[in-house]
Amino acid sequence: MAGNVSARVSWTPPGNAATSAITGYSVRVANATNVQIGALRSAAAGATTLNVTGLLNGSPVTFQVAATGAAGTGAFSAWSIAVTPQAVVKPPVVKPPTAAPGSRLSDFNRDGRTDLVARDRAGSLWLYPCNGTGGFLPRRLMATFWNGFTAIVTPGDVTGDGNADVIVRTAAGALRLYPGNGRGGLGASRQVGRGWRGMTITSAGDMTGDGRGDLLARDAAGKLWLFPVVGNGSIQQGRLVGRGWQGMTSILGVGDLSGDKRADILARDRAGRLWLYRGDGHGRVTRRTLAGARGWQAMTALATPGNLDRRAGNDLLARDAAGRLWFYPGTNTGRFGPRRQVGHGWQTMRSIT
Repeated sequence: MAGNVSARVSWTPPGNAATSAITGYSVRVANATNVQIGALRSAAAGATTLNVTGLLNGSPVTFQVAATGAAGTGAFSAWSIAVTPQAVVKPPVVKPPTAAPGSRLSDFNRDGRTDLVARDRAGSLWLYPCNGTGGFLPRRLMATFWNGFTAIVTPGDVTGDGNADVIVRTAAGALRLYPGNGRGGLGASRQVGRGWRGMTITSAGDMTGDGRGDLLARDAAGKLWLFPVVGNGSIQQGRLVGRGWQGMTSILGVGDLSGDKRADILARDRAGRLWLYRGDGHGRVTRRTLAGARGWQAMTALATPGNLDRRAGNDLLARDAAGRLWFYPGTNTGRFGPRRQVGHGWQTMRSIT
């Protein structure tokens, strides 16, 4: 058997001699015309195989074996069939795609682009792969009968395998993790938390700077909590981010919107203004700045899956009352560039993340 500049030679001890009388074996290596190559190779008494190394890849070789005893070395066996050693080429190590510091990457099909996930009124979950320019490729069905979940978030890779995952909340308040399979589908779910009923949950991007997406949740008292995610989807104890967030009609983990490579928070108030809360890289936020003037209350859904056009900054998607989907490119300045329409008919979606 040949492989990787070596070959393993096997033989059967001679039947006309007691094995206790054999003190060793000699293995002869020859080319395809039975001309010996190099010195004889030795094997210990009792051996029935020898790994012959130092062979030239691509060159056929043959082998003979002779037993040695007290009376000397016996006759060599017949030549083996010719084998051709070949180098074993190891496949390249493919590292899981990772988000840049402060970015968001919900890559469900491992093409290096962030994707969008939406649930329709029938409870079907759809994957909209990003095309790299702010638009989407044809959608794919991910799951059905998801109407029973009261929250769906896509924090990116929380298991550490490079595939984006989905976290849902059940009607009983339990959190369940659906690991992505890297092919646009989901694996079997498992529970990762309980007692989340009454929380407004969203993805947070990497608020702590450890390379993993986290979770944000606002409780009934208006306190905003950060829940870091570590290990294989393990959710740590919540850290208080701030109070008085009950006035916000939408809270989004936008990733880095200001260009400082730290994940930020985007929030819409009741007056329809967008506010940017700059993250400090340690799970806290500093001063807020206006990211969008009045008028955003007309949007029926906001989503921040990441950098959709692979240009400067993380981006924003918004659905208007007519079901049109608008793309707002990030500029790495805490604001957004001119919008453009990237879809229509999205009024049928109950959840966009």
